[in-house]
Amino acid sequence: MKRSIMSLMIITVMLFVTACGESEGSIFKDGIEDYISTTYTLYDTVESAENSDRYARIYQAENKELSAVSEELQSHENPDEMSDINNGKQIFIFDNVFVTLTESEDDPDNTMIEVAEQEFARNNYGPSFFEGYLLASLISNIFGNNWYDSRSRQCNLNPERCYGGYNAAGSYVGKSTTPTIRGSSNRGGGVGFGK
Repeated sequence: MKRSIMSLMIITVMLFVTACGESEGSIFKDGIEDYISTTYTLYDTVESAENSDRYARIYQAENKELSAVSEELQSHENPDEMSDINNGKQIFIFDNVFVTLTESEDDPDNTMIEVAEQEFARNNYGPSFFEGYLLASLISNIFGNNWYDSRSRQCNLNPERCYGGYNAAGSYVGKSTTPTIRGSSNRGGGVGFGK
């Protein structure tokens, strides 16, 4: 009798855990990178100037305004940090992953979603990328106390190695031309095209 009660309790707990795993607020959801890669179309990649094995991935949310994409991301996972929407741009930090939303320059009805791991962000973004969005003290806590000064000097010496974000004017790290739309199964652009 005790074994059948114990078996029934185990089955009940397993069913409960399974049901919770499928609910909206589940802790079993995929990470933000997986969510973005399965929800939106891969548009392009940007190769790191420091490490050719690192990329920022650019996705496109077609016919979705920035505020709608922002809400979708937040409903999937609460960010550790996020900026306000300012001048058609918003930055999130999810567990050492930087996600930047920008209005598409080609079509304001589309939103570009840039996903970069912390190492890519530290070694490629210029300090101006974060100005007006995230506090310098927060970025210093993440990248190290003298990141702003050190990176500013590097950007002044080699501005072509200082990435300003996908929709930013000027050159792209690892790229020499304006991006073109890529299929979701291809990695686009840059020196490492096709890796």
